[in-house]
Order: sequence, then C-alpha cells, then structure tokens
Amino acid sequence: MTPITDQDRAFLRREWRDLGRFVVQDDPDPADHDAIYAWVLDFIDSGVDDPDYPYVHGLIEVGTNFDIPFTATERVRGELMTIARRKREDPGWRRHP
Repeated sequence: MTPITDQDRAFLRREWRDLGRFVVQDDPDPADHDAIYAWVLDFIDSGVDDPDYPYVHGLIEVGTNFDIPFTATERVRGELMTIARRKREDPGWRRHP
C-alpha cells in the first residue's frame, strides 16, 4: 500500500467536512452522529499511528466518494460507523488484535 501523505489527509479532511454528514445520517441510530462525525475528523489527523489507520482511511475515502452509487457503499459506511463507535468507546480497540 502506498503511504498516506499529508496531501491525502488534507484532501480526505475536506471531503469529510463536505460530505461526512451524509455518511453518518444514513445510520439508523442518530444519537451519536455528531460525535462520530467529530471523531472521524479528528482521526484523519491524529490517528496516523493507529494500526487500523490505513483501513479506516480507506473506509472514509470510499464512504465519501459519491461517484460510487450511495447504495453500493452502504456496507462500507456501516463498517466505518461500527469502527468509530468501538474506537470512541475504547481507543485501544483494534480490528485484529
């Protein structure tokens, strides 16, 4: 995998600011949508040392790519929401221990 650059993070941050609300609002449990939106925005910059960073970065990238039909990225958005919830609850949580 190609290393994620500062430019990649800046682009993804802009994409999330513009489109992230659409990603989280699709989730059926709105109680934590604002917190997840903020967590993702923070994770883009502060999560670079997290072993799951490349995977989560990819989920964010695909989830905000509206060139792909929205229904086709439903699983990706759901997985992003699940990971964000788990990492908010336990920052040390890893996809694969």
